[in-house]
Amino acid sequence: MKRISFVFLLSLLVLSCEKDEKLPPNPEWLNTMISQMQNSPLPGITINAYIWNEDYYYHVSNPISSCLFCEVYDYSGDKITWTYDELTDFLNNGKLIKAVWEKGY
Repeated sequence: MKRISFVFLLSLLVLSCEKDEKLPPNPEWLNTMISQMQNSPLPGITINAYIWNEDYYYHVSNPISSCLFCEVYDYSGDKITWTYDELTDFLNNGKLIKAVWEKGY
C-alpha cells in the first residue's frame, strides 16, 4: 500500500511540474525581424517571449535604448502602444516564457 501511495504521489508531482505554457513556433514576421537584426552592427539585442492575459508577446530589447518595453509586439506582429495601467499590469503579471534570440557582443 505504501508503494502505491508513493507511486501516486510521485506521478502527481511529475505532472504538476510540467510546463503549462507551450510556446508556439515563431511567427513569420518574427523570423524576418531576427534575420534583419543578425546583420545589425549593434550588439546585445534580445528578443524574449512572454505570456500575458493568455496571449503571447515578444519584447525586443535594445541595450542603448533609454525606453523600457517600448518594442513589444503581439503574436500577430502588431506593436503594442501601452497605457500606464496596461504596462503596469504587464510588468506585474506578464510571465517570461523564454529567450527567443540574442545578438551577442
